[in-house]
Amino acid sequence: MDARDIGAEPGSAKAPRGVNRLLAATGRGAVRCRRAVLSLAAVVTLLCALAGYDVAARLVSGGFVPESAPSAQALRAMEDFGGGTPGFVLLARAEGGVDAPGARRAGERLVSRLLADSRVSGVDSYWTGAVRGGRPAPPMVDATPATPATDAANATDASALTRALRTPDGHTAVALVRLRGGAGEVRAAVDRLLPEVTGDQGPLKVGVTGQAAALRDLESQSERDLRTAELIAAPAVLLLLLWAFGSLWAALLPLAVGAVAVTGALAVLRALTEVTDVSVFALNLTTAVGLAMAVDYSLFLVARYREERAGGAPHDDALHRMMITGGRTVVVSAAVVGAALTGLLLFPLYFLRSLAWAGLAVVALAAAASLLLVPAALACLGERRAGTDWFARRRLRGAPEDGRWYRLATGAMRRPLVVTVGVVLILAALALPFPRAVFGLSDERVLPATAPVATTARALRTELPSVAASSLDVVLPHWGADGSPGRLAELDGYARRLSALPGAAGVRTVTGLYASGRPLLSCPARPGDPAMSRATCADLADRHRAAAGTWVAVSGPVAAYGPASTRLAQAVRAVSAPAGPRLAGPAAELADIKAALVQRLPYAAVLVTLCTLALLALFTRSLFLPVKALLMNLLSLTATAGGMVWIFQEGHLRFLTGDFTVTGTTDLLTPMVAVCLAFGLSMDYEVLLLSRIGEAHARTRDTVRATAAGLQAAAPLFTASAGVVIAVLLALAAADITVIKLIGVTVALSLLIDALLIRPLLVPAVMALAGPVNWWLPKGIRRRSAAPAARPLTSVKPTVEPTAEAAAEPTARVGGRR
Repeated sequence: MDARDIGAEPGSAKAPRGVNRLLAATGRGAVRCRRAVLSLAAVVTLLCALAGYDVAARLVSGGFVPESAPSAQALRAMEDFGGGTPGFVLLARAEGGVDAPGARRAGERLVSRLLADSRVSGVDSYWTGAVRGGRPAPPMVDATPATPATDAANATDASALTRALRTPDGHTAVALVRLRGGAGEVRAAVDRLLPEVTGDQGPLKVGVTGQAAALRDLESQSERDLRTAELIAAPAVLLLLLWAFGSLWAALLPLAVGAVAVTGALAVLRALTEVTDVSVFALNLTTAVGLAMAVDYSLFLVARYREERAGGAPHDDALHRMMITGGRTVVVSAAVVGAALTGLLLFPLYFLRSLAWAGLAVVALAAAASLLLVPAALACLGERRAGTDWFARRRLRGAPEDGRWYRLATGAMRRPLVVTVGVVLILAALALPFPRAVFGLSDERVLPATAPVATTARALRTELPSVAASSLDVVLPHWGADGSPGRLAELDGYARRLSALPGAAGVRTVTGLYASGRPLLSCPARPGDPAMSRATCADLADRHRAAAGTWVAVSGPVAAYGPASTRLAQAVRAVSAPAGPRLAGPAAELADIKAALVQRLPYAAVLVTLCTLALLALFTRSLFLPVKALLMNLLSLTATAGGMVWIFQEGHLRFLTGDFTVTGTTDLLTPMVAVCLAFGLSMDYEVLLLSRIGEAHARTRDTVRATAAGLQAAAPLFTASAGVVIAVLLALAAADITVIKLIGVTVALSLLIDALLIRPLLVPAVMALAGPVNWWLPKGIRRRSAAPAARPLTSVKPTVEPTAEAAAEPTARVGGRR
């Protein structure tokens, strides 16, 4: 890509080269074959819709943990034990008590139905004890002849292993169901099983909660919320598009571009599902980014066409100039947004990689569709309808110097230091809550408080807190299979040390049950320790010893992703173990996700920074302006992150955002979706603003006037685009799912900060302070990239005419800078 093409002055008389030549040829071809282009677009959109019609059914709701992470490896090893964190938990109530003969038979039938499914690796229930998939329940009585002493010991063992699965009043019991397989297989198993094992099961009334059940409800509820948001936002979006484009025909252009981009991206996602897992959140990102980019790119092009027509250019010349100037802005914007999304590909989480592929596909398709469909559609509409703007008089009153954005920029540049310091202090104040962020992962509390999964989870925490407690599963790989006394002694010491850790409620392994650094039941019996029967010892050995090694189960705090659970996971990893331990469980997964993000984040940041700086440097022919753009976005995103923590982690402004459950933590991954959207839209508006400022500076060679004129030309466009996007985002605040609210409110807040503080105030003030530094390039680079002398290609009048006073004064001074 040639710097002379990207940064070339709009009025260059020399024949376009490189990108400009390609844009000019694309525009000519689209105009010449306009009907064929529109027809082909309709056919391609239909084919893409057919190709991607079932993509939603093939997306999965996982991808949060790297496959190579220790917790993922431990989770796979846990399948050999039939243990680990339950996929879902069944909470069964019986009016006559869960020990009544009918209730017990119903519970046993429930467990049998679960074990008949190939994806169920094990079930722990009050009625059957622990059962692995495809195997009968182990006996809970000793095989030796029954005596009063052995009966008492067996009863003690049985109650120790199962009493936590029943409430003290005897009316409620639970079954912990563990699943095997990938995210898609687990989702299919949940869809298959839950209708059959919940609701009325004889005398039992069965509810469900747990991670897999919550993810299932999260997906279905998010689909309903998005449909509701679309219905709420549709009238506002249509009105805003009519205002922004000035006519019904023009307002339909971004919808057509968005339809092509979104359906094409869905077909790409459908193809990706054949080779890799794709997150369900990619679908939401595709729709949001597709609409936003379609509105932006269509608006940039249509506005440029109308400016050229207003300046006196004929219809065909205006279309040509639209492609050279507005088209270049579209190409650079798409490249910058794509560079930002490329950074997500470096993370080893297919959740983030799915978002990257979805975003890259929809941005590229939105840019291509706008560059083909907009000139073809405007050519079909003809001079009269293409140039129709019902609200032109209200938008264009007087000279550009009389515009409110021009005056606002000029006012900011009169006192640039005061404005810069003031805006930075406001942004810093907004960012103050961000250091208080406590990152975790989402659970069923992101669902509406009245959702069955959420109500069952609350009942479980209240009635059976020991079952609701989080768990850490420690796998000692390929260790202890021989069961030698020396190995058992090592394991006993390790279990004692784990049970003494702060936050550890209990430990269970081959050698018994432990709490507070001592055994509750010992196996085999040691002098002074409470003994466990041979049958229960055999059961523990059978459950906790396999070809994969030895399993140690550690019970932790109730909040699986809370700070206490995180500290416990760190402490467990720090304890000396007989073999290199691998941890599975929510807290271990959170630690591994954080480690993966921290490890790859510097590389992603460097990649995005270098690509963005290079593209903006070529576009602006400046070294300062790209750095300024990145710093502005960093300030905006930091302030937005602070607002996100203050609202969603600390629970403020719920009367505006709609009620949600305050968990005291911030989801670790969902904000990355919001940050990607916010960064992409902000850079989109930055490219537009720099384009207009650069054009004005090429005419006036005066930074102050160029900045004010550029803002006056660009602000109506990016504020109109932001208005459309904010209308859609604020409709998401009506969603019942907290993560959907978070995305909508956070990105809307970012756009408000951008439109109210960054672009109209901070950008002009910083450019006034920088003065000539804005346009500095080393002499050698400037000679190679210098554009030809500006000379009008047509009789088009400049967008911003110098006033008489400005013409008389060669250099306007504001704030003492040029």
